[in-house]
Amino acid sequence: MNTWKLSIKPESKEGFDAFKKCKDDHLLGLGWHHSYVSNQPADLNEAKILVKDRWKKWPFPLKYLLEDMKANDHVWIHQGGDYHLCRPIDDNIIFGSDIDQNFASYDLGHARKAEWVLIPDKFVSGNVQRKTIAQRAVQKMKLTNREVEFNKFLFCKLRENKNWEPEIDEAELKVSIQHMEFQALFSLMTPDDVEDVVAAYMQNNGWMLIKSTCFRSKPRFEFSMLHRCNGVAHIQVKSGQSSDDQLSPEKYKKDASPNNLIYLFSTHSEPYPGKHFEHVNTIEQRDLFNWIIDNIWALTAPLKIRLWIYLNEMKFDQSDA
Repeated sequence: MNTWKLSIKPESKEGFDAFKKCKDDHLLGLGWHHSYVSNQPADLNEAKILVKDRWKKWPFPLKYLLEDMKANDHVWIHQGGDYHLCRPIDDNIIFGSDIDQNFASYDLGHARKAEWVLIPDKFVSGNVQRKTIAQRAVQKMKLTNREVEFNKFLFCKLRENKNWEPEIDEAELKVSIQHMEFQALFSLMTPDDVEDVVAAYMQNNGWMLIKSTCFRSKPRFEFSMLHRCNGVAHIQVKSGQSSDDQLSPEKYKKDASPNNLIYLFSTHSEPYPGKHFEHVNTIEQRDLFNWIIDNIWALTAPLKIRLWIYLNEMKFDQSDA
């Protein structure tokens, strides 16, 4: 099975909310309705002809939603401040007026029936959060098999009981985390989780957070800290696996001095490319990982929940998913 990101944001007329329509009617929908105002297609082949007559091509988002996406794939939607995990129930396609008589006002030309499950933020892994902000309307997500199973588990549990939560044994959680790979741990952590853990790690080493530095728009650094002996430290944190998430020490050497230290942390598999420079410090993933194991108490409740599910709860009959 594949996992997808979908945004339902066609050019609806005022007073018509395509996202709400899809959520209420359990649909996954996209626009390109204009081809069907005068002609209702009988099948996908006719739909392609009508769309190409108007648009000169078969748009990739329609190909992904209607042809590549299969029944029982996972589809993440992040809109209106909420995360929804959806699952197409079959391979049937709905066109134009079969969606709604006002399909043109909604700008919904194409749809598929699907199950929708609301997933509270605290359950959504950092990897999913990062991938749902992609610009494309439909995009395949690259997840590990374990991450797919994690999402499948959430779908089943929260479909059965929207108020479900695990009961966490912190002692057992500490033992379980020791057997994780670094990248598995980081994939569950949101950008805020990573920043929180780095801040706690630094504070545990004698640094004090300067709260006012946490809220600057478009900062060069995430926050700054003070130390009674070592002056000021400026902290940069990146989480993810794109080239933008690598932190080259050379990029920060001009900011560094004996009284203005730089600390970098990245979850990238190759976090700190290039040469290292005086007063530009890199936090090693192994060091932060070991600190987390010894300081489970310092993790936020949502992160503990995700870790507990990933490590201890995912024992269920896959045929039920």
